[in-house]
Amino acid sequence: MTGAPRPVFDSPAGNPEFEPVASVTDLDDGMVLQRVRPSGDAICLVRFNGEISALSDICTHQHFSMSLGDLLEDGTLQCAWHGTRYDCRTGEVRQVPATSPLPVFQVRLDGDTILVGPRCQRIDGKYEKSTVRVP
Repeated sequence: MTGAPRPVFDSPAGNPEFEPVASVTDLDDGMVLQRVRPSGDAICLVRFNGEISALSDICTHQHFSMSLGDLLEDGTLQCAWHGTRYDCRTGEVRQVPATSPLPVFQVRLDGDTILVGPRCQRIDGKYEKSTVRVP
């Protein structure tokens, strides 16, 4: 961290579940960005093929920051510590050693502001996909 100030966002009127975390201009295609929500959740924003997704920033294998990993050409996010790969849209494990998926958060755009909401539901061991296409 360089200590550079981060922009402060106000919550959108009428929707307190969704918190502004970044601007679309902060996240180029193929980029990963860590943010800590005002609620305290560390999230990993990913922009891949024109879509933005929000995942937990904590690897389910050994609790390492996923935002320090790499976004690979196949759309997997690789943990820098032990090499677990997760699908950047669904959080599903694509390569062990992890066996549990990364939690996925609901994501929306309000103009150029990226909003992150509650954790997606986990059904039959998989999280619902939540991405937003950047216009």
